[in-house]
Amino acid sequence: MRLRIERRRWWRQALAAGALLAALLAACGGDGADATPTPSATPSTVTAVLPGTTTATPLPPPEPTSYRFLYSEFGMEEDTIWSIDPADPSDRVEVAKAPHKPGSAVAPALSPDGKKIAYNAMPELGIDSSRDAETYILDLESGETALVAQGVDLLTVPRWAPDGGLLFLRRNLEEEVTVILVELSKPDEHEDAKPEEEEKPPPIRTVLRQHVSDVLIYVPLGFDAEEATMYFIQVQGGTEGGTYLGRYAPATGEAVATATAEAEATATAEALVTATAEARATAIGGTPTPTPTPVASPTPTPRPALTGSVFLFLSDQIAYDYSLSPDSSRLVFLVPSLVEGEFVFRTHIADIKTEQVSPLSAEGLPAGQHLRPLWHPDGDKVSVGQLPAGPNAGRVALVPLDGGEVTFLPPPDKGFDIPLSWSPDGKFLAVKSFPGESLANSGPERLVFVAQGGQRLPAPEGAETQPVGWVGAE
Repeated sequence: MRLRIERRRWWRQALAAGALLAALLAACGGDGADATPTPSATPSTVTAVLPGTTTATPLPPPEPTSYRFLYSEFGMEEDTIWSIDPADPSDRVEVAKAPHKPGSAVAPALSPDGKKIAYNAMPELGIDSSRDAETYILDLESGETALVAQGVDLLTVPRWAPDGGLLFLRRNLEEEVTVILVELSKPDEHEDAKPEEEEKPPPIRTVLRQHVSDVLIYVPLGFDAEEATMYFIQVQGGTEGGTYLGRYAPATGEAVATATAEAEATATAEALVTATAEARATAIGGTPTPTPTPVASPTPTPRPALTGSVFLFLSDQIAYDYSLSPDSSRLVFLVPSLVEGEFVFRTHIADIKTEQVSPLSAEGLPAGQHLRPLWHPDGDKVSVGQLPAGPNAGRVALVPLDGGEVTFLPPPDKGFDIPLSWSPDGKFLAVKSFPGESLANSGPERLVFVAQGGQRLPAPEGAETQPVGWVGAE
């Protein structure tokens, strides 16, 4: 049951500094610029309905949405992937089953076109969740599943390139941490293949690699589609600790194909020039004297503290719960901080374009423990969960970045919400809701959809869940 326990405690590990650091070392704030959001006016709530308040007029039905939410629900030997209508959670349809080693769970991600799901799962004979998992791709239309990678980190969610042509995964070796990309085959590449021919696995290449003494962990984060760039988190090891943001390119299937074609064309041209010169020399003066091939003396492989294209220092602490803005220009994340003598996690924001980092602060945003900051789809505000203590206890705060008024989503009757995923139209926020009073005594989780009109719509009770993504309703 060890893997299941790890999965159950994942959200706690993202918020408890000691447990997080121990987990990171076993498997896997810094202040920046002076710019901070302009203080806002006195906070208000999205709806006037408060816990325990009786009203003569009940809330109307939530506004419907054209999106459905996909999520996986834990099962002892296989997880179930569901499609659900957030405006009417009774409308729930089973999509697929994802088998795994008993007691573990899958880490799923929806493709950009909404037609496939990539997920990591532990095989029956797997032992170490940090290096023995396998990655599969489930075709939602055909129901077929294909194995695309082995020896990956179970708890790192696969990252699809914006065009769906690449899949980025984390792979932990004995003394190295790496990020690999899987070059996925296009549907038309095998049209001429004979039925009896076995389809070859997709090519895999290593794009980031460093010794564990220098880098504790890589986290593939998200993409800038226009720049064909993948952003990643790098947590330092050794004496120079801290968290950094880096970029890798090319990071789309089209960009990789173009770069490969250019490299092949260059190599072909160089070979042609060499062959032509040799032929000309032979015609003029007989057999040319072969030019000896120089042998380079071996040089030690450098292991600098920062590798690749790391470019932005985020914190001298280990940061967690990163969320990239919809336009890929900003990043929010949690950093452990001391607030009024209490050790808590506070939201910070990094402006990627200006390379400025600062705490997220606004009048009305409590200074206590923050839970999983998440961008609103419009990209101009951040949702932040809170523990059930003090004013606006347990509510999800919506913090505008233009200095506007901080508002709060309706809370549960008791306990607190942790933001999971916004619907693309911003009408619903999927949250994990807990009835407990603390992270150490949270109680059982429940998937709930919080509507912009103030309604709270719980999904059918079940086991632990993980978000997969949103798809358009047919």
